[in-house]
Amino acid sequence: MKLSEMKNQSFDPPNLQAWQVAAKKALKGRSVESLHTGTYEGIELKPLFTQEDLPANDRVESYIPGVNKKVSSVQEWKIAQVIKRGTWDELTHALQAAISRGQNCLSFSVEDMQMDEGFDNFIHGTAGENLPLFNIEKNNAVLADRLSSLADSDESLKGSHGVIGYDPISEIAFKQGDCQLDEWTEKTVAVSSSLPHIKTIIINTTPYHNQGANAVQELAYAFSTGVLYFDIFQEKGWSPEEIAGKIHVHFSAGSHFFMELSKIRAFKKVWKDILTSYGIDKELCERFISISVETSQFNKSALDRHVNLLRTGGEAFSAVLSGVDFLVVHPFDSVSGETTPLSERAARNIQLILGEEAHLNKVIDPAGGSYYVEWLTEEVGRKAWSEFLRIDSEGGMADLLKKGDIQESVNKVLEKRLADLSTRSQSMIGTNIYANPEDSLIGVEPSDDYRLSLPFEKLRRRAEEIRRSGEKPAAGIIGLGELKSHKPRADFVSGFLSTGGIHSHLSRPCFTKEDVLAFMEETNYPYYVVCGRDEEYDSWLPLIVETAGKYHSQIKVDAAGKLNEEKMAAWTQLGLNGCIHRNQNMLEKLNDLLTIWEEEKK
Repeated sequence: MKLSEMKNQSFDPPNLQAWQVAAKKALKGRSVESLHTGTYEGIELKPLFTQEDLPANDRVESYIPGVNKKVSSVQEWKIAQVIKRGTWDELTHALQAAISRGQNCLSFSVEDMQMDEGFDNFIHGTAGENLPLFNIEKNNAVLADRLSSLADSDESLKGSHGVIGYDPISEIAFKQGDCQLDEWTEKTVAVSSSLPHIKTIIINTTPYHNQGANAVQELAYAFSTGVLYFDIFQEKGWSPEEIAGKIHVHFSAGSHFFMELSKIRAFKKVWKDILTSYGIDKELCERFISISVETSQFNKSALDRHVNLLRTGGEAFSAVLSGVDFLVVHPFDSVSGETTPLSERAARNIQLILGEEAHLNKVIDPAGGSYYVEWLTEEVGRKAWSEFLRIDSEGGMADLLKKGDIQESVNKVLEKRLADLSTRSQSMIGTNIYANPEDSLIGVEPSDDYRLSLPFEKLRRRAEEIRRSGEKPAAGIIGLGELKSHKPRADFVSGFLSTGGIHSHLSRPCFTKEDVLAFMEETNYPYYVVCGRDEEYDSWLPLIVETAGKYHSQIKVDAAGKLNEEKMAAWTQLGLNGCIHRNQNMLEKLNDLLTIWEEEKK
């Protein structure tokens, strides 16, 4: 075709109907609806979104607070990596080093630190940086008290700005069912007068997130807590503008990229509506939206820890796209309780790459305009508003926490997440799939904080205990016939066993009873899995079970695949232990299997 002819070529404009026809053809009889997926929020996601899915609202005004003022400015968020050291001198040096490498926020931990002269020197030594402070640790009232006292005697500290405080509702009442807010309220009022530019009323949804809550729940609980705090401080004589100016909201960003992005965007819109309902001028509402995000700890694993780098990278990306004021990226090894200079630097550099190399600090609402993102933002916000109204109609956040309603709702989602992970409906690389049985948890202390991987880490600790006693958990895989006929199942079984820290050894192709017996004599394992085609099992399984029993009465044999229930019952009568198959509860099966080697060492 000539160039002139190519220039005159045109294509029909795309339309949904044409796509549906093409998709149905590719699906070979399955409906397009089979491509829909559900989320833990009860939202059904389509494979394709069009302009018709856009919500009927002013997107720019809804999701980009202060957009008119920001168009000509840099969208710089604060890199709030939490620095933790053993002494104030070490903390001072570590923070100064972090600042020289790109950190632009004084974010630090005071856990196990004494509020003495060392703290005073630390504050005075870092005040010259004129960077915002950021500390939302649980029960950090002692930090706020000390800083407030210093500010009363040192006018230069009255200009300190940033975020210091904690959320008693999510951090205490959520776990205990109740908490006394009077003392917290009085301290917050007192600190606020000494530190007028510090946000001291924190709404922290991370405790809900870390117990499995979905995005809709996190948003609804944030709105309900915000309304509760408005009521409390209005009784103290504060105006709505004063209260809104002191509120800061903190989220965790999980692994569902677009859901987390839409969650933060939806919060901005609904929170603006809530502020307006208190009589705050719509234009003023924009300045009162203060948000920080931390990468999720809930979905991080102590197994194959470097995979956490990939998880945090995606979570930080979604947070930046949603538009946040502060961002905390946890080091990949933080679940172990100890971090290294390498992991801290890698975490900080994730943010620097997003800003300096991806230039996301120079774009207003990078995700704006996406049919999918705009639709999902509206859907998440709508569902969260409905849940907020339910909570309000039934007495509010404090009452429902006392009744256990909130805890029960979150626990239902957690149970669903665990069930999906244990049956591999959801994957966690290095933990429930593609696990490395050599991976060690030595040096990783068990934590009170819940994480999805904990049941699998518990399995691996059992396997390590068995190894330390001198009995290596290892299983034999008996491959029936040609390699191509048993390899798919053998690979699946090997991966399944690795999740529990059990090594596996695949036999040479077995064609006779003698081949199977030779493999057993060669390996002498207490447990074997037979892998082959279903039609081969009728003749092979009774034979192998009999052979194993004669070789050693304690040997246990499983078959790979979900087998016919009637046949399975008959084979179990003959001595078959059970089977390994997809969608099986891995945790239950692997816990049962590890007892084989625990009994061997007795």
